[in-house]
Amino acid sequence: MGIVYNTTMSPTKVELVTQWLKEQDFYAGQGAPELENIGGFRLEDPRGEVGIELLIFADHSDTSDVVYHVPLTYRDAPLEGAETYLLGTSDHAILGERFIYDAAGDPVFAAQARELLAGKVSAQHRHESFTEDPRITLCADTAGKDAVIIRRPVASKPAQAGVLGIWENALGQELSGLVLRTA
Repeated sequence: MGIVYNTTMSPTKVELVTQWLKEQDFYAGQGAPELENIGGFRLEDPRGEVGIELLIFADHSDTSDVVYHVPLTYRDAPLEGAETYLLGTSDHAILGERFIYDAAGDPVFAAQARELLAGKVSAQHRHESFTEDPRITLCADTAGKDAVIIRRPVASKPAQAGVLGIWENALGQELSGLVLRTA
C-alpha cells in the first residue's frame, strides 16, 4: 500500500466525508460542510491490504476556522462487524471498488496507530509513494499506549502525549497540533 496513485475515485473522498461528517456529533457546522483537504499523512498496513490515510479538512461553510481530522481506511471487501463505520464505497480507477471506513472502527488502523506511538513505524507522506514524512512527530511518552483520534485538532503546542500532525491555513502557512493522543 506504499503506492500513492494519481487517479480518480468516484465518489471522491471529500464527497464521502462531507456526507458522513454532517451526521457526526463532533461536527460544529450548520448544514452541509464545504471541505478542503489541507493536510494529513498515511500509515502502512504491513500486510499491504488496507490503505490508511489520516486526513485533515478545513470547513469553509462559515467563518469559524474549524479543522476536522478524519482518519480513513480503504479495503477491497467489507470489514465484518464495522457497518456503523462505513462511509460508503468508491470506484478507484486503478484498484476498483473500495470500501471506505472511519478508521476508528478498523483494527488495522488501531494496530498501526499504536505502532506509530511506539516509534516502530513512521508516518508516510500523503502525496509521495514510499516516502516518510519527518514533519509528523511524537511528543512526550507515547510508547505502549493506544491512540485516541482528536477529531477537531487545534494548532498549538501539545499539552498531552501524542502525534503532532500538520496542515496549512488559508495563507499557506504550516500549522501543527495533536491529531492523536494517548489513551
